[in-house]
Amino acid sequence: MPALIPRACRKRGCGGTTTDRSGYCVAHRNEGWQQHQQGKSRHERGYGSQWDIRRARILKRDNHLCQSCLRNGRAVEAKTVDHILAKAHGGTDDDSNLESLCWPCHHGKTSRERLK
Repeated sequence: MPALIPRACRKRGCGGTTTDRSGYCVAHRNEGWQQHQQGKSRHERGYGSQWDIRRARILKRDNHLCQSCLRNGRAVEAKTVDHILAKAHGGTDDDSNLESLCWPCHHGKTSRERLK
């Protein structure tokens, strides 16, 4: 496999280069997410009492089962509700864009989305 061509770091003012898919050099790799969420409460991020009600409704709709695991033939208890299409990528809080997931599936999906 050919080596990747180094690109400029996405951090403004940084002279570093990277071949990482995130676009950030080693020194700034975690800053994209931190800056997005820094200093905001869950209510400011859109996860207040209305989200709690919506979350309970989605978990009940999905019978508290992880929808990703269910698609793979396993019945695993869901603990989280996640956006199918992330809000950062144009998704909404509509029930049709939400699904119940277990922690491992939620973590994996979120990690993959950060690479996009």
